[in-house]
Amino acid sequence: MSTKALRKEEEDNLLRRADDVCRQNNLRLTPIRERVYRELVQSGGPVGAYDLVDRLSNEKKRLAPVTIYRALDFLRDAGLVHRLATQNSYVISHGQPDMNAMKIMFVDAKTGETVEVHSSEVAEAVRKAAEQAGFKSVSPFMEVEGEIAQ
Repeated sequence: MSTKALRKEEEDNLLRRADDVCRQNNLRLTPIRERVYRELVQSGGPVGAYDLVDRLSNEKKRLAPVTIYRALDFLRDAGLVHRLATQNSYVISHGQPDMNAMKIMFVDAKTGETVEVHSSEVAEAVRKAAEQAGFKSVSPFMEVEGEIAQ
């Protein structure tokens, strides 16, 4: 199978997953939410909200940034995308980790490329550290900025 065909298959799987997640949770994947999600899927990496405004607007109608931010909030709350604070951008989620695992997003500071990893060991270490600090962690997500080894 060619790389292009493989990429198309992965995109189709992610779009089906979004549909399934919304259906299972009685959420509505409106046309604008789907367009935002599809653009993130097709981009293959992190994209900023204002870049999405530019990409999804046309000459006749410019989308309001608030429309994009609302769609991104919905997609994030549904577990379909992550907000990368280090890049001030959004990236597709590739699924939920096991119950006891933590999702770690490694972000290349130079290229913006991301690698998603799920780890039970890191989740346990964070849980213990949070407990020692008297803190209850709410989000099973961690972002680490650095360089991807070549």
